[in-house]
Amino acid sequence: MLNIIKLNFSMNKLTDSIETQISAACLLLSVAEADEILEEDELEIINDILQDFFSINSDSSNKIMNEGKKNLEESTGLFEFGKQLNKNFSQNDKIDFINCIFEVAFADGNLHYLEHHTVKKIANILNIEKSEIILAQSRAKNYLD
Repeated sequence: MLNIIKLNFSMNKLTDSIETQISAACLLLSVAEADEILEEDELEIINDILQDFFSINSDSSNKIMNEGKKNLEESTGLFEFGKQLNKNFSQNDKIDFINCIFEVAFADGNLHYLEHHTVKKIANILNIEKSEIILAQSRAKNYLD
């Protein structure tokens, strides 16, 4: 199992709706698929993030990922997923989530330009300041080096 960046995770399966969890999975998957190569390492990291972020077990995270894949294929964009997170995440939760997104983007040791573009799009939807994006990127890169 891969370790993820431990920050201020305050998500809780008792208070976060399944829609919020699926929306988070969709955004994580969108970064993993941005370079059109979905790697096993990326899926493992997403699974670990969902388990840690929402305090859920492996079976639940697998179901959420499968539902997320389906929803992402049927969606016309990322805004609907970000809107769900904006309603339910605090600003600190969103910053923690961006750190997780960068971890997915760096899963293969490289930040592909399409992954970076997708991360920036998500950060914009979540109203994350540029300085926080830069810090999250640096934190993820240093953590994985």
